[in-house]
This record gives sequence, C-alpha cells and structure tokens, in this order.
Amino acid sequence: MTKNRDSQLIDLSAETSGLERGGRAAPGRKHVGKAPSGDGAKPQGGTSEQTDAALVAGELERVLAEAAGIQAAKEALAHAEDIARGCLRDPAVRFALLRLRERAGERDGLMDQWMTLLQDCPGDLRIVRYCASRLVKERHVEDAMALIDKYLPERLDDPIDCLARAELLSDAGAHGESDMLFRYLIKHYDGRDARVGFAKRLNKRGMLVDALASIEPVAHTLPANSKAAALAASLKETCEFFRRHDPDSLRSGEDIRIAAMKHALMQFRERVQPARPDGHAAKIALVTGSLGPGGAERQLTRLATHLKRISGTRMDRSACTTGEVEVLVKQHSAASPEDRSRRVDFFLSDLRAAEVPVTEINRMKPVAVSHQQIDDEDLKRLLGCLPPQVHYGVTRLAPYLREREIDVISLWQDGTCLFGALAALLAGVPVIHLVFRGLPPNVRRERYRPEYPILFRALSEVPGVEFVTNSQTCANEYAAWLGIPVERFHILYNGVPELSTEGSAQDEAKWREFETRTADAEETIGGVFRLQPEKRPLLWLRLAARYLKRRPRARFFIVGDGRLVEKVEALARDLDIADRLLLVGLSSHVGFWYSKMDVKVLLSRVEGLPNVLIEAQLLGVATVSTPAGGAGECFVNGVNGYLLESLENPDLNQACDRIAELVDTVKAGRGMAEQSRARSRKMFSVPAMLTRFIGLCAASDVPVSETPPRTRTARKGGMPAAVRAAAVSTDHATGF
Repeated sequence: MTKNRDSQLIDLSAETSGLERGGRAAPGRKHVGKAPSGDGAKPQGGTSEQTDAALVAGELERVLAEAAGIQAAKEALAHAEDIARGCLRDPAVRFALLRLRERAGERDGLMDQWMTLLQDCPGDLRIVRYCASRLVKERHVEDAMALIDKYLPERLDDPIDCLARAELLSDAGAHGESDMLFRYLIKHYDGRDARVGFAKRLNKRGMLVDALASIEPVAHTLPANSKAAALAASLKETCEFFRRHDPDSLRSGEDIRIAAMKHALMQFRERVQPARPDGHAAKIALVTGSLGPGGAERQLTRLATHLKRISGTRMDRSACTTGEVEVLVKQHSAASPEDRSRRVDFFLSDLRAAEVPVTEINRMKPVAVSHQQIDDEDLKRLLGCLPPQVHYGVTRLAPYLREREIDVISLWQDGTCLFGALAALLAGVPVIHLVFRGLPPNVRRERYRPEYPILFRALSEVPGVEFVTNSQTCANEYAAWLGIPVERFHILYNGVPELSTEGSAQDEAKWREFETRTADAEETIGGVFRLQPEKRPLLWLRLAARYLKRRPRARFFIVGDGRLVEKVEALARDLDIADRLLLVGLSSHVGFWYSKMDVKVLLSRVEGLPNVLIEAQLLGVATVSTPAGGAGECFVNGVNGYLLESLENPDLNQACDRIAELVDTVKAGRGMAEQSRARSRKMFSVPAMLTRFIGLCAASDVPVSETPPRTRTARKGGMPAAVRAAAVSTDHATGF
C-alpha cells in the first residue's frame, strides 16, 4: 500500500491487522512467516533453505518499503523477481512479491496467484485481505464478500474474529457493514483495538470528526511513540485547523478531503496571470485519461496532430502563437486483459506518427508536497488532506508542469479535471481549460463523484480557468447543475474532416450483394453507431420494421459492431426484416456508406456532440435524430434534418413521417445537400476548430468577475491561408 508522506490524516500500517497486535492471533489461524529486517543477521534455527528464504523475504520487504509508487515498484520488480527466483516456494517470499506486483499495477494472473497462495496458507487473514481487495478491484464484489464470509463468518461473541471481519469488510469497500461491526464492538466490548482500527479506517475515508470521536476516549492510554498515538494527535490537530478555517466542514459523515480540496482551490482566487512577451510561443499540454477508441480521445488526437503541424503560427493580434504541443495521458500501456480489450492505446500510434510527444502520467515519479516549491503553510496542510485522485495529480502532474513551464493546459473530461486542475494551479499554468464532452455527471449518475460540484464551482472563481464544452446543450446542462452563469462557457465544436466516399474492395462487395438482394429498393435508410445499449439498436430495428410496412421498397443498413450484435440479428429475424437489412460491421470507409444513404437515423439515448451526424451533414446526407446531447446543433431542424420530440420514448410514427418527408425531398432534388455541407464546413471543420481552440489559448487579464455577460463561443479569428492548407492536407494524409 502506497503511503502518503504528506498526509495530515496519518494511515497506520496496512500490513498489521487487529489480530496481530501484541502478537495475538485467532486460534487456528495461520500467518505468513515474518521476514527479518534485512540487516544480514541470520535467523536462529531452521534449515539452510529456510534461512535463505527468510533473508530473501527480508530483502523483498526492504524493496517494498522503498518502492512507494507505481513507477518505483515497476522499476524494482525485475530486481525483486531475480532475488526471489530460488525461493518461490516460500510463502513469505511469494507474499512480498505479490504485494510488489500489486503496487506496480500488474493484473495479469494476479488473482490466480493470490488464490493459490491462500490455498497453500489457508486462513491467513492478510492473504484473505489481499484476495478480497483484488476481487473488488476486478469488480467481483460478491465474490469478495463470499471469501470473507468463508474465512471470517460473523461471530459477534468473538471480539477478535469480529474485529478482523470488520477490518476485512472495510478494506473490501463494504463500509456500511464494517461500520456497524466496529460500532457493535465499541458498544459491547469497548476495546482499544476496535477504536483505533475504526479511527484508522474512518480517517482513510476522510471522516475526520467520526475518526476523532472513535479514538479520543482511549487516546490517553496509547503508547507515546506509537502510530496510534500519532494518529490521535494528528486527528485532533487537523480538527483544530479546520475549526479555524471552515467550522461548517466539521460534521459527522462529512468527507474532510473535499473541504480541503475546496479551500486549496480558493487560495488561487486572486492569482494574477503573467503577461506573455510579444511573440512568445505558448507551450500547450492536452491531458486525458486514456487514448482509447472514444469520441473525446479522437478529437484530442486530431487537435494535437494539427497543433503540431501549425506550431509557430500566430493566428491574429488577439490570439497567441502556438509553440510545442504534447499529450499527457494517465494510462496508455495495458496492464491487464481488460485494458487490452478497452484499447487504452488506440490513438497512440496516430500521435507518434505525427511526432506529438506523449507522456504517461502513471509513470511520472511522485514528488511529495513537502519537496515541492510551496511556501504557504496552510496550503501545504490542505494539500496533505486531499481526495486520492486530486493528490495523485498534485504529486505527479504539478512537478512536471512546473518543470516544463506549460502555458496552456487543456484537461479533457471530468475525471481529468479532477486530478489535473489543482496540479495546474500549483504549477502556475496561466491558462487552464476544463473541457466537458457530454452531459454532466448529475445526469450520468454512473460517473458522479461528490468532489465534482465542489471542484467546478471553486474553479469558476479562479482567473485563467476556462469552461469549454463541445455543444451549447452541454454548456446549458453544466451551468444549470453548477449554478454558474452559462456565459462562463465557451463552445468548441468538434472538428470533423470530410470523409472520402471511396470504399474498400470488401465494402464494395458487401454493397453489391445487398443491392442485388434488394433490387426493388427505391430508398435507403442508414445508421452508423455502435451496437451498444445507449445507441438503442433494437429500437432502430423496430423503427425500420414500422417504416417498411408503410414503404415496402425501403432497405436499411447499419455500420458498426458491439455487444448487442446477436440480439440485433435475432430481432431482425423476429421482425421479418432480415432480408431488407445489412449489418455491415466495422468499416474504415464510413464515407462510402454515407454515400449510399438517402437519410441517416440516430436514436441514441446518450450523446455528447454526435460526430456521425456531422459526418453525414458534411456529405449532404439528411438526418433524423433523437434530442440526445448536442444532436440538435448538428443540423437545422426542419431544413436538412429533423429532431424527434422525445428522448426517452421516441414516437416511431413521427420518426417514420420525418424520414419519409426527407426521402421525398432528397428524391425531388431540392438542393438540401449543398446547404448541409456549407453549414457543417463553417461550424465543424478542422480549421474552424483550430481557430477557436487557439483563441482560447490567449491568456486573459480580465478578472473572472468582470467577464462580459454573453454566451461565448471561442474567440474568433480568421485562420491564415497557410494554416488552413496545412490542416486540409493533414486531413487527407492521416484522416485527422
């Protein structure tokens, strides 16, 4: 377990459970052998093989103590595996080695190795804890609970086992059940171990008031130099600190880490953005969580490659000159089969081909707050009490940004803002973009974190922080959620290159077969989307079936793949439309398929700004869509497309009417296509995106409170012809 050296919320050793304090263990429990200190002294007694294993285990414990972070653990792993090679049958060696692999972020086969060790050392509660924690990390929570129930069933009459179970449940994330057990132990046995263990775990969760209430009654009995005494003193001191600065935050059940984050951010409300020398080329860092195959990652990659190409170009007098551009990504190396299946490095090759530097934040060496250039003692104390993700950014990203002297940091999506915003402020980055790419977390509850509203509201008061969305719909939703003026938001529409309508030999063969099979067809309705629940492909098929009853000479195809493909195939058969439907699957020549459509239909429940609608409009294809996200901004409703009235329950009869009307308009040749192309080129082209983004990179010397009350798109400025030509040539060369 990585220790936070700066934390005012001191964490006791994760390796020592209540069972082991004072040398006590539950009857019948086995424990992995304790390793020596590693000072070279041989243990007394035992065979030579046991002595060697004990020395190796001691050395591994020393390595573990020194490898405090992910990168340090990765660097130490080869040495550890080398010295452990001859002792891999020894449980203590295996225990230490597995913990190091955990810390290094390895996942492949780790669960199996933990379970094998548990089988060899049945009932060792430390191994049970790691097994349960690994199961929780892999989202097998029910299996983790079953494991705990197997090795530590609830026995309220046995305080030792009850305490061990409470600790294991807490470590596995079952805080509700764990808290009840701790409170039961305190009420019925009032043991010191229970109070200290509960305080330790409450403190780890940021429950400062509750942690102090647990440990304070026994604080006077704790040995003077013990970790428990240090915890009690620290909790009391931290409570006094917050009582002076924010007494309202000291409530039972409140996470003090969020209050600490808020007050750390508020330290920057009066910051002054330094003026750039004339002609200064701004260093730009684009930051994201991964480079997986998502829409936001695609846009960030496209933006980075074009910024690289136009580096050194000044837009106009009001904008900045772009300098070096780099991409910082939390993780792009796959540490597990899950990472590989998510393709967290999907766009990495495109960035490398464009010679855009890419740095993995997980590999940055963490620098403790005490070793950073921070003079304000109150701020230092606040930084020692941060939520884990914010602390992650402060210790890794802030030193890097400071060393690189970054001028503009663009943080893409909520999670990246969480770990990157305070780090950027500490590093003195003049311009900070908070880039939101879809509906806010209060709508997408699976992405909600309690830190978000506090974080964003505090940042709205800091000069140099710009709120950026890719649609007006997104801006309106965030503004309403956070209670801040919508005028604080800039609209940076996606930049979408025009697609070639040429197809591969495989695409053309698929189309010829489908065309022959549906030779009587007079109209073609298409869709481009993943076969995932949020895209509602099954509803799309039901719409197709209803439309086919009205206009039996229609045909349909879908470009895309996903986990619902088998259900889609089955429903097509059940609806008796399989002979009028083509499931194209994945295609890298989507423009070819757009060219075969009369109308494109999208029925998503959730969208940001749907690139597929923009792509269709750029090729002159009329569209019908649900009002998901910014869909209504991609076309002119009633002119070159239609927006259905309901998002949750689209009226399929209305959809049929709209599709038929658009098909008839297209067939009549009323000039809709050119109008669609012209509007989309103006709003959604790559050059337009670059112009807007670079306008956002100019540091503003206007205090936040004086920002003029108007809905803002990014600062306007004409793109020089050379830059426009460079952008266009890059589109054709790379697809970005």
